[in-house]
Amino acid sequence: MRRRDFSLLCLSLTLGIAPKARADSTTIGELVSVAGAPTNQLYGYGLVVGLPGTGDQTTQVPYTQQSILNMLRNMGVALPNVSTMQPNDVASVMVTSEVPAFAHAGQHVDVTVSAVGNATSLAGGVLLPTPLRGGNGVIYGQAQGPLLVSGFAASAGGTSASVNVPTVGSLPGGAILANTIPAAFSVNGSSALLLNDPSYETAQQIADVINAAYGGGAANAVSPGEVDVNAQGQDAMRFMSNVLSLPITPKDQAPTIIVDAQSGTIVMNAGVTLGPAVVSHGDLTVNIQTQNAVSQPGPFSNGSTVGVQNTVVNASQGKAQVIDLPRAATLQNVAAALNAVGATPQDLIAIIQALKQAGAINGKIKVI
Repeated sequence: MRRRDFSLLCLSLTLGIAPKARADSTTIGELVSVAGAPTNQLYGYGLVVGLPGTGDQTTQVPYTQQSILNMLRNMGVALPNVSTMQPNDVASVMVTSEVPAFAHAGQHVDVTVSAVGNATSLAGGVLLPTPLRGGNGVIYGQAQGPLLVSGFAASAGGTSASVNVPTVGSLPGGAILANTIPAAFSVNGSSALLLNDPSYETAQQIADVINAAYGGGAANAVSPGEVDVNAQGQDAMRFMSNVLSLPITPKDQAPTIIVDAQSGTIVMNAGVTLGPAVVSHGDLTVNIQTQNAVSQPGPFSNGSTVGVQNTVVNASQGKAQVIDLPRAATLQNVAAALNAVGATPQDLIAIIQALKQAGAINGKIKVI
């Protein structure tokens, strides 16, 4: 982007802006989760084999070598001498998975595989059977299969190149649940709805919508994050299904600015406004150049050859631009005012933070 324009029509790497602040009509199920039936996280340690020379260096990662020996020993293969065993086609990995609520034994779930040693790439590898445990230590499933890796890495002669992250891969449906993860959801009598974003207003609104559909006493907002519901003698499964599908229009979203400092991404919703402010913006550039040379001793001087580093440091500071930011009551005006600054993504993040400290921009800044 030569002019560093921050478009309102698309999400760019510099500034993405959500066009709406008021949430459209949705359902109660989109705003809550059912108590006693959370998403469960599983994890396990395993080995990826078949890598094209991009695996762990076992002399530097001893647990990979030990894992290989344990695996072979369990298969009846005993190696008397392992000092010379240096495979580079095996990598130690951690396998993680999120299992949805009410998943039963026999169902397939997706897993993510991440290198924990010094492997340079997992592309082309196959995950060996890996038990997956819950936080209580119980094994609930097993994962295995060929990996899907979107990253790429190559190196030769001390030069390397990489695209994305080649040390993380995925296995869609690569794990099979061996045990059903227990859930505390009550199908009889009362249950509770937990709000994804706790709010006094939203909790009371959910209770009012349910009571309007099923009569008083069907729902009670007990806190900003919980609404208790009661089937009142109805079929519990049908009642919960109908409750979660009830339409609701939540309150307007609070003005929010999301900042990803690593990628330079900034996302705002339409509730953000800008007050009058003056911004001075300039650039400071420091350039350090090092040139290596060799100093040779004179003939018959009994001296030695030594390396010499010649370092040159240059610093330059661009002319500061003082920009008057007018009051901006709409999102389009906010974007236009920030475009006028002409700052880089990282500079823009600092400017927004400074505007917040000066009280010139409203909205909660959340750094991710």
